[in-house]
Parts: sequence; C-alpha cells; structure tokens
Amino acid sequence: MKKGILKTLLFYGIGFGVAGIIYVIIGNPYIHAPGIHHLILFLTLAVGLIWTLISIRIFFFKAKTEKLKGIIILNSLIIISCFLYVAIPIYLDSNKKTFIESDFVRTEIKGDTTKLYHDDNLIYIKAKDSVILDLR
Repeated sequence: MKKGILKTLLFYGIGFGVAGIIYVIIGNPYIHAPGIHHLILFLTLAVGLIWTLISIRIFFFKAKTEKLKGIIILNSLIIISCFLYVAIPIYLDSNKKTFIESDFVRTEIKGDTTKLYHDDNLIYIKAKDSVILDLR
C-alpha cells in the first residue's frame, strides 16, 4: 500500500510542481482565459481520474494488490478534494443572499420628471435635462 501511495504522491507532486514552476516563469499573461498552469493542473487531474478508473477495474477484475489499493485510495482522495475545493464555494455563493433590503432604490417617472427614493427618502430629482436634487 505504501508503494501505491508513494507512486501517486510522486505523480501529483510532479504535476502540481510543474504547474507551479510554469506559473512562476510565465505567469498568466491573458487574464481572461486559463493560463498554461491551469491546463497542466486540469490535465494532471484528468490523467489521475483515468488512472483511478483503470486501477479500480484492475483491482476488482484481475489482481487485488496492496499497491493498487493505495493508488485507488489516494487518487480518490485527491480527486474528491479538488472537486470539493471548486464546488463548495460555487454552491455557497449561489445560496448567499446577494442583496440587502436597504439597497433597493425606488424610481418614479412622471412625464419628464424622474425621482429616486432610497428607504423612502428622496435622493434624486431630474426634470427634463436639469438635475434639481442629487444626494447620491
């Protein structure tokens, strides 16, 4: 089991280490797209997932070795941890209340006059092209 764990740690250590070195050397020059280091991390996790599935198949249908057990356990732990690291903040963000009641601004438009109210207090009046009151 120790050999399987060490082999898996070596694989992820090399993958994550190369991604870290690439980030230090190149950085993320275009911030609107994933950097090369993100692609290396994704590739490391994808290969790890495939490796886990193949190891599970071999473990259950061919040879139940301690080395395979260590590979399966550590690969599963790392893949599930990375998934939760991404999924939990997304889930918590989607359930978070994104506004406060006092943040609402009520707008009244009558003809050419626009009035804005915040907590029922008048904060802005615009008549035609002239701003009469601006307390924003």
